[in-house]
Amino acid sequence: MEICRKNISFLSVVLFVAILFRLVVTEAFAHDIHLSVDYDDCQADLNSDGLGEMWYLIDNANGCYHLSDEITTIKYYFAESSPSGYTWTTDISKSVAEQVKNAYAISMKKWNNVYFYSHGSDDIVSKHKIINIVEGTPEDHNLIIYPGKEVGSFALTEKVISSHSDPGDNYFFHNHYNQWTMTVYLNPFFDDAGFTPNEVNLTLERTGAHELGHVLGLRDIDYYNSCNANAEEEHHFELLMGYGFPITQRASNITYKDIAGVAITRGFHTDSDHKWLNMGQQSNGKHKLVCSICNGVKEVDSLSGYTYNTYNACGENHSLSSGNMFAVASYGDSDYYKCKYCRYVAPFSSIVEQNYSKTYYNCEMHVCVNTVPGLQYTFYEEHDIVGNKCSECETSALEIHNPYRYEKINEYSHRAYCECGKEWTEPHVIESGSYTGVNKYAICLCCRALVTVGMTIHPTTSDLLRTENGSFILPNGVIVLVREDIEAYFAGTLEFYYPDDNLETE
Repeated sequence: MEICRKNISFLSVVLFVAILFRLVVTEAFAHDIHLSVDYDDCQADLNSDGLGEMWYLIDNANGCYHLSDEITTIKYYFAESSPSGYTWTTDISKSVAEQVKNAYAISMKKWNNVYFYSHGSDDIVSKHKIINIVEGTPEDHNLIIYPGKEVGSFALTEKVISSHSDPGDNYFFHNHYNQWTMTVYLNPFFDDAGFTPNEVNLTLERTGAHELGHVLGLRDIDYYNSCNANAEEEHHFELLMGYGFPITQRASNITYKDIAGVAITRGFHTDSDHKWLNMGQQSNGKHKLVCSICNGVKEVDSLSGYTYNTYNACGENHSLSSGNMFAVASYGDSDYYKCKYCRYVAPFSSIVEQNYSKTYYNCEMHVCVNTVPGLQYTFYEEHDIVGNKCSECETSALEIHNPYRYEKINEYSHRAYCECGKEWTEPHVIESGSYTGVNKYAICLCCRALVTVGMTIHPTTSDLLRTENGSFILPNGVIVLVREDIEAYFAGTLEFYYPDDNLETE
């Protein structure tokens, strides 16, 4: 539940932004949500993002509940009316209602842009997509969104306790839900609501992403002082799942601290993935460790068997040039980063655009290297064959795979099959001068199918891709090769270009 405060005539009105949770199907549990770590009480900083502030909250008195980590796609559907019959246009115009729904969907889909990085050795990372959010249909959805009306509120959050739960330690309930509902209260958009344009815009930009965070397992960190801070005021305005005053200063973007919590609920960060920092021996004689990835802490009698770095070895130098930073997640084509040696997390406003170098690795994958100084890392991904090239590393499919079989699809293309199991689509290839007949038939050099060239090439046809030797690509995609280019084509080295001169044919 999100709490918002707005001053009106020296009074504070509490505004709730949240979701209505209802369980339909419960999944078996594929991961252990209750990691063997604890969390320090929040050291509240009311004016900035303090190093001692809590990052996220994934459990409360009711335990932990979230979308099953086995579900990779959320299909949302805007219901025309609530179960009580309230519609999107009962109190506001159709144009405003559409604006609210469109903004809400765009806000939710911010999560489509997020990947979490698991770090191995030698700066090798694995990229994990958090979630895929698409629009569903009345018959096919796992998130239904209702309109609602509640005086002084944006929305009300409820959940139904599952009949199937994992008690864990100390009856820590852990529930998975497949089906979700949201009720979006439209009061801020009434003509007489008293909200400023900036407050309305912030609500439109933030609310959908915030509510989707609940589906992924994040709780409201400021609600009833859930972070155990010695402060009465909400102070996590830097977090998507936090509060703060004034409400126009609240975060509308997904931060790494939010992502770190979701990485746990999605099963991407487990007890085997901690990267420990040694905070020294405590007054109780135990050694305190903090994970630089998730901010979880533990105290141990001995450091034997633990791999760790020294906390604050960065000397509080958090520039990229220091070499103390590392990439921890991505948003679109930019990387989130934090310090390797302390709790410092760069804000969303500081994320850095990636600069990838992608080259051939083997027949299955290409290697991607981020060359941004201070944020270098490497990952591997599968080739994406489009036409006869990998769309990412530009390597020819013929270089990546050695086709052993072809199969005609239509008059313009065929399928190529590799012994490794890969298959892709590519255009027919014929030899120049081999077509005969009125309709110009020719045999494909790959699949041996009879191909209809279907047109006469005139010397004035200069808008076709061609090679220096005179090979060209027809408008239907069929490739016509002169004999001098055949070897280069099958080696994957032949290049086509748009000529300035007239195309010369036989």
